[in-house]
Amino acid sequence: MKPFRFRNLFMVGGSLIVMLYLFISDPNGGNLTIPFLAKLATPVIAVFFAHLARKALFDYLDMGQLYRKAKETATGAGLAFVGLCIVIFGLLSLFGSQVYAQDVTTYIPAQATQHLPILRSEQQQLWSDHPKQGI
Repeated sequence: MKPFRFRNLFMVGGSLIVMLYLFISDPNGGNLTIPFLAKLATPVIAVFFAHLARKALFDYLDMGQLYRKAKETATGAGLAFVGLCIVIFGLLSLFGSQVYAQDVTTYIPAQATQHLPILRSEQQQLWSDHPKQGI
């Protein structure tokens, strides 16, 4: 594999340009861009480790020879591709538990208490028959 192929240079160069644009256009001087880029990097790292794990799990197979043989028929090529997809999916599923959503029942923004009277009056005005009225 040639590392300086056009697509590799395009992908790396384009990614660097997008990161630079995000950093320059960040109104907080990079405080928003850095966590965003870290979130974007997580799937890339997961795919990299899934690839390494696949290579380690099947180190006894000559994958090049296997796929050359499988490509001799359409069914063989399809089965080899589906098998690879299943293995990669299984390995990437290990990283799926790393996704965390914010728990809205335990996180209340600091400014929420000052807006509660407005929220209550709007609720009474617009949705007076709500079952949890007055809570």
